[in-house]
Amino acid sequence: MSSFWKNKPLEKVIRYPIKYHQIHQEKVKPSRRLEIQEANDLFFVTNETQALSAFWTYLSMSISIVLLFFLITLGMSKDKINLSVYFIAIIPLTIALFHLIVFFLVPVKEIVLDRMNSKITYPRLFGNKEHRTIQFDSLHVYAAMTTSGDFAVTGKKIRIKDRKYSYTWDLESTYPEEYWSFMVWYMDKNRPLPPGTAFDEYRQQDFERRKAEGFPKPLYPSRFETPEATPAQQRERKKIGGW
Repeated sequence: MSSFWKNKPLEKVIRYPIKYHQIHQEKVKPSRRLEIQEANDLFFVTNETQALSAFWTYLSMSISIVLLFFLITLGMSKDKINLSVYFIAIIPLTIALFHLIVFFLVPVKEIVLDRMNSKITYPRLFGNKEHRTIQFDSLHVYAAMTTSGDFAVTGKKIRIKDRKYSYTWDLESTYPEEYWSFMVWYMDKNRPLPPGTAFDEYRQQDFERRKAEGFPKPLYPSRFETPEATPAQQRERKKIGGW
């Protein structure tokens, strides 16, 4: 299997209809980690900061070990209890506390899609506060495989390969091709906003903006039609813009 480092970057093409990655209003949760912060006709912002899931996982492991040993030794005389076994629980507990510290200390990390200026902002690694902003046209996104602990292939994901800083940032591992189509669609400011109720209140003003500009042709190709919100708007776009 070839490395993604040697693969060509994904083309900026809308290949898939947006079915699983429709952005609905209830998915927009400002100030919540690993959630969508903003979704409108100007910006689409996702929080990429580490959550507490790893902390709870390792804390549960530690508690489970202690409870299991307690049940095994229940009813035994004290001199037969090997207290050193309890130290096994220290390992996951230490890891849990590490993730808790990281949760409070790690800088906020976001991916920001700037639709009007055709720019994307994305974070650097771990504790680094810096975010890099580049033109979306300059973004290099690659397809890669996800693997389990024994390196068995379990699925796909897409990731940014930053040539300037020589690091990668994973974007999505659930329906990655569709997610990439969503990003390209959203960043094509000459097309209507992608499907999803979060964008509904902004569709009219986005339509009026594009109409005032003469409905310029799309920036990126699509493998299927991306019509306006209403048939009347579609007829108007066809008459003025010719597409």
